Amino acid sequence: MPAKPPTAPADQQSSVAAIRHLAERGYEATTAGDLADAVGMSRSTFFRRFGSKDDVIFADHDHALAQLEGFLDATELPADEALVEGTADVLRLLVRDPEAARLRFELMHERPALRDRELVITHRYERVFARYIRRVQQPATPDWVAPALAASLVAVHNAALRDWLRDRIADAPRAVTRDLHRLTALYERWLTAEGDRQRVLVAVYDASGSPDAVLSAVAAQLDREAR
Repeated sequence: MPAKPPTAPADQQSSVAAIRHLAERGYEATTAGDLADAVGMSRSTFFRRFGSKDDVIFADHDHALAQLEGFLDATELPADEALVEGTADVLRLLVRDPEAARLRFELMHERPALRDRELVITHRYERVFARYIRRVQQPATPDWVAPALAASLVAVHNAALRDWLRDRIADAPRAVTRDLHRLTALYERWLTAEGDRQRVLVAVYDASGSPDAVLSAVAAQLDREAR
């Protein structure tokens, strides 16, 4: 099935209004025609832009996926930073209207069919990430790295979103950025060329030692690490 075009800003506003209407009137009691009337569109325009009342709930995801794919195609950031920033940007988009985000969450958990649709959306994100990772990964990277990291990026994103929706965290983008840095660090060997990696040495020495003795010991340890 061909993907719908990215959601325009006006369509985003309409989808938010439609989600509010669904929550207020009830999912089962509302038809796509009712939603078209509620957002001030003709039925033909509504169906052309959103497809169905199920589709309107996920319109933000269509936009987020297009934004993510465009960002990953164009970015010149290092791979780990690009994955962190792209994922965090998806979350920023999804939480920019807190009321609509919470209403969408409630609707999806009331309707099993919508939860199934959410799984399909999850796989679409994973495919976008996996394509990018395969493109930028280092030579001889194991085949499992791209799908494993892609699934982990989505899992970390979804965990942060759920925590925000349940009022466990106040700043979801900040939290997800922190957690994504921890995640991508685990895959550094496959995302970053050996010569580009930063190496950190942590050492503890007797405070009574002279500065020259400490510097000599650190230099000796660095030399051993380089061999």
